[in-house]
Amino acid sequence: MLVFNNIRRFLAVLGVFLLLPGGLLEARTKKGDKLLKLAQRAELAKEYEKALDLYTQAYSTDPSDPSYELGLRRVRFQVGMLHVEAGQRLRQAGKLEDALVEFQKSFSVDPSSAIAMQEMRRTTEAIEQRRKGSTAEKSLTAVERAQQLTQERIESLLPVPELKPITSQISTLKMNNQPPKVLYETVGKLAGINVIFDPQYQPATRNINLDLTNSSLEEALNYIGLLTKTFWKPISANAIFVTDDNVTKRRDYEDEVVKVFYLKNVTSVQEFQEVVTAVRSVTDIRRMFTYNAQNAVMARGTVDQINLAEKLFHDLDKPKSEVVIDVVVLEVNSDRTKNIAAGLVSGGQTGLVVPVGFTPRSSLSVGGTSSTTTTGTGTGTGTTGTTGTTTTTTTGTTGTSATISASQIGKVTLSDFSLTLPGALLQAVMSDNSTKIMQSPELRASDGMKVSLKIGAKVPYASGSFQPGVGSVGVSPLVSTQFQFAETGVNVEFTPHIHGTEEVSMHIVVDVSNVSSNVTIGGITQPVISQRKNEADIRIRDGEVSLLGGLINNQDTASFSGIPGFTNVPILGKFLLGSNSGDKSRSNLLIALIPHIVRSPNVEAVDLRGVAAGTDQTVKLNYAPKEPAPAATPAPGAVAQPAAPLATPPNVPPPLAPTSTVPAISLFPANPQIALSAPVSLMLMVQNVSDLVTAPVRLKWDPKVLRLNEVKPGNLFTQNGAVKGPTVDIRNDAGEATVGISRSGDGPAINGSGPILQFDFVAVGKGTAKVEVTEANLLNSKTEPIRVAPVSVPVVVQ
Repeated sequence: MLVFNNIRRFLAVLGVFLLLPGGLLEARTKKGDKLLKLAQRAELAKEYEKALDLYTQAYSTDPSDPSYELGLRRVRFQVGMLHVEAGQRLRQAGKLEDALVEFQKSFSVDPSSAIAMQEMRRTTEAIEQRRKGSTAEKSLTAVERAQQLTQERIESLLPVPELKPITSQISTLKMNNQPPKVLYETVGKLAGINVIFDPQYQPATRNINLDLTNSSLEEALNYIGLLTKTFWKPISANAIFVTDDNVTKRRDYEDEVVKVFYLKNVTSVQEFQEVVTAVRSVTDIRRMFTYNAQNAVMARGTVDQINLAEKLFHDLDKPKSEVVIDVVVLEVNSDRTKNIAAGLVSGGQTGLVVPVGFTPRSSLSVGGTSSTTTTGTGTGTGTTGTTGTTTTTTTGTTGTSATISASQIGKVTLSDFSLTLPGALLQAVMSDNSTKIMQSPELRASDGMKVSLKIGAKVPYASGSFQPGVGSVGVSPLVSTQFQFAETGVNVEFTPHIHGTEEVSMHIVVDVSNVSSNVTIGGITQPVISQRKNEADIRIRDGEVSLLGGLINNQDTASFSGIPGFTNVPILGKFLLGSNSGDKSRSNLLIALIPHIVRSPNVEAVDLRGVAAGTDQTVKLNYAPKEPAPAATPAPGAVAQPAAPLATPPNVPPPLAPTSTVPAISLFPANPQIALSAPVSLMLMVQNVSDLVTAPVRLKWDPKVLRLNEVKPGNLFTQNGAVKGPTVDIRNDAGEATVGISRSGDGPAINGSGPILQFDFVAVGKGTAKVEVTEANLLNSKTEPIRVAPVSVPVVVQ
C-alpha cells in the first residue's frame, strides 16, 4: 500500500510539470541563459545600451532569477552615468536644453541616481538664469556661478601696495634747518609721489638738516624716518602715509599680510613642528598655524615679518642628505683534525682491559638436583609365547649459580674461572674542513633616519614552560612550552648623520650569527647560536674604509692516551700501545663599512648670508633696488632713435665767445629741455670780471616744476687757490635760494671769464619753469660792487 501511494504522488508531480506552458520551461533553460550570455558579451565590449536591452529581455523571461536582476542593475548604473557625462559636456558647451534631455534620460534609466537628479535641478536653474540674466552666465548654474565669483574674488585680492615712483634715485639733495614735513614732501616731489600725514602727527619743534647723495627713494625715506622718529608705509603706487614711530601707531597703521607656505622636504610631523617653532620664535609672528596633511604653514604678520619667515622657510626646507653604505662581512673558518691510535680493545674500551668471570662447575653449584624416572614398554616374542610392554621416562633438573656454599670453597680450581682476552685496534683518521662566507649588502639612508637590514633566518628556541593544571598524561611537552625566535644571519642597523659633503658619523650595530650546533635540554632540542656583534659610534670620510670588527681565533688541541707504563716505551708505547689526536681550528671574521655620500646638504650662498632684521621691538627689512628692465631689441628694419643729449658735465665750463669788456653774468645752457624726473645742471657764468672776491647770489624758480638739490662752486672760483663756501639756504617750497661764495683770504682775486656756481635741479613736474638770478652782488677785493644785470633761462620739462 505504501509503495502504491509513493508511485501515485510521483505521477501527480510529473503531471503538473507536463501541464506547465512550454514557453516558461524554455525561458528557464534556454532563452534566458542565451540572452544573459549575449548581454555579458556586450557589457565586456562596453556596449552598455545594447547590454541593457538584453538584460531587460532576460529579466522579463524570469524576474526571479538573481543573475538577470544583478546584471540589469549593474548596467543601468553604467548607462545612467554615460548620459550624465554627456549632459555635463553639453552644458559646458552652453547647450543647456540638450544637456537637460541627457540628464532626463539618465534618470529614466536609473531612477535611483542621485547625481542625475542634481544635474537636472542645476541645469533647470541655469536655463531659468539664462532667461533672466546676462548672456555671459548663460551656461552656469547657481552653484557654478557662486564658485566662479569666489574664484574671481580670490584672484582680485591685492597684496600690500608697492610704491612705484616716477624716479627711484635721488642723486643729490641738501636741505638745512627744515621741518620733517618739508623733508618728506621734498623727497616725494623729487620722486613723483604724494605724502599723506597722520592728522594726529605732531612734528618735533626743531628742524632737521638732510644731505643725500646717490640714494634710492626707500633709503631717503628711511633716512628721514630715522632722523624724525617716524615711520612710513605705501598706501598706493604713488602715495605714502607718515606717522609717529611707536608701538601704538604701528599697531594701528602697519599693514599685515596673510600667506601660506608649503614645505616639500619635511618627512615627519616632528620635523615639521620643529621648523615651524623655530621660524615662529625668530620672527615673533604670533599667528602661525600648521596643517600637517599638506605640510602647510599659515601665517599672518607684518610685511617684513612674513618676508623674513619666507626667507627662513627657504633656508630650512632643504632635502635631506643621503648616504649609501657598503657593508662587507667576510668570514673564513678552517678545522683540521688528526687521530692516530694503536692498542688493545676490550668491551668497547681502549687500553688493557682483562675481565675475569667466575663460572663454577655444576657439581659446586648450590641447589643442583638430578632425578631419573624410567618407564618402559616393550614387546617381545620368546619361545614360551610371552608378550610384555615397557615405558621409560627420564626427567632431570640441573641448576648452575655464581654462588657456592662455603663448604665447597676448597673444591674451587682454575677451571671454575673464565677470561676475556682483549682485541687489537689500529686507527688513523685525518679530516680537513674549510668554510668561506662573504656577504656584501648595500644600504641607503637619509640623514638622521634609522635603517636596518636583516639577511638570514629566524630560529625557534624554547623560552619557558608551565605545568598544566590538569593531568598531563598523554599531553605533548610542546603544548606547555613557549617559543621565541632568534634572528640569525647578518643583521645591520645604523643611523647616519652627514656633515657637509665629506664626512659621515654613524651609530652602527652589526650582528653576524648562525646556528653552530644543537643541544637537548629537558627533552627539547635547542639551537646553539654563535654570535659576532659590534656596536660603535664612528665618524669617517666619504669613501673611507672602516673596519668594525677583525676577529682572528686560532685554537690547537692535542691529546694522548694509552696503557700506563707501556706508554713510556719509546715509539712502541706511543704509536702501538696508545693513541694521540690533534685538532687545529682557525677562524677569521672581518666587518668593513664604506660610506658614499650621494646627496649633500643643498646650502647656497643666500642661505649663509645674514640680513638686517630691524630692532628688538620691530622687524624691519631692507631691500635692494630693483634693476631696470632691459631695453627692448628693435625689430628688424626699424630705425634706431638717437639717444637723448647728455647734460653738460659738471665743473666743465662751456666755451665763451668774447662780446665786450663790460662785466656780465649768464646761465648756461640757455634753453634746456629735459624729461620728467630727469636732472639738469645750470652754470652761472661771469664775463670780463677783474679782482672778483665775493659773489652772493639770490635765485628764484617755479617749485611746481623744478626742485633744487645742490649748489657747487664753479671752476673759476676753485682754480689757483682755495674757495670758501658756498653757503646755501634752499627753500624748495617757495622756489627760492640764497647762495654765497668767496675766495679765501690767502688766495688771489679772480680775473677773466668762467663758471662761478653750478645749480643741480631735478624736474618734479611738467611745464616750463623760469630760473632767474634776481640778485648778483659781485664784490672785488676792496668790497666795491661789480655791476651786473639779472639773467634768466626757461627750462622745459616734457
